[in-house]
Amino acid sequence: MSEKQVSEGGRSLSKSIIYGSLLGVLFLLSILIVKELFVLLVATAIAFAAWELSTALRLKGWYVPRVPATVGAFLIMPATYIWGVVGQWGFTLATSLALMIWRLVHILWEKRRTISQTFGATIKDLAAAAFLVTYLPLTLSFSVLLLRRENDGPAWVLAFVVPVALVDTFGYLVGRKLGRHKMAPGVSPKKTWEGLLASIVAGTIASIAMVTFVVGIAWWYGLILAAALILAAVFGDLAESLIKRDLGIKDMSSLLPGHGGMMDRLDSMLPAALVTYVFVTLLGL
Repeated sequence: MSEKQVSEGGRSLSKSIIYGSLLGVLFLLSILIVKELFVLLVATAIAFAAWELSTALRLKGWYVPRVPATVGAFLIMPATYIWGVVGQWGFTLATSLALMIWRLVHILWEKRRTISQTFGATIKDLAAAAFLVTYLPLTLSFSVLLLRRENDGPAWVLAFVVPVALVDTFGYLVGRKLGRHKMAPGVSPKKTWEGLLASIVAGTIASIAMVTFVVGIAWWYGLILAAALILAAVFGDLAESLIKRDLGIKDMSSLLPGHGGMMDRLDSMLPAALVTYVFVTLLGL
């Protein structure tokens, strides 16, 4: 069977499976062996995602400095792991401020070369910087806060990553093979109700299993978490699809063969990390 026959929209199914499995193995090794490996993994992933998004935003005239955005996104993860909430919010605010100052200095330097920018465009650039830091490293850093839990940190990270990964996988495979009814054609034309149903079933079973056998608490917590994770995953996927549609691109990059960019792999994980942290905190688990 040719590469064209196994691909959809330019993506190879075989490459998607191979690289997806490789990422899964790296994740399991990092979370099960040494916590610090997981921190390094998510820091590297979010740094690539920050570079991708800051590059993509320029297509529509939003200028976010790529180097400080990438470095700041990376540093937020170890800062959260070392200093907890203080490190998380401190480095998030510091990164946002650094991006804004960098951009303002850049604009002033451009004016010296007779290149001017309107006040509205400047505000738009500063808002884009704040959006990038909030959307990417801040949301994913909640997974690091979960990891810091003394007794069950890795278990809770597994409890949201595994179900969300299966939500994405089954939604994609079933939607690709059996999908007939479009869910949101104006935002993401390939998402189908059949794929969503597969995601719900896979996510619910996985969440109950992880909460019961990995975390070690009552199964019905898994049912509640499943509902929250499925909503978060679908929202994250559609949100990134909306961003890409507005930017006029299909993938954030071609970094991961068969998947697109790092952003295309993290879109569902970002809100899921936040939702899981809130779930655990509010229920006092």
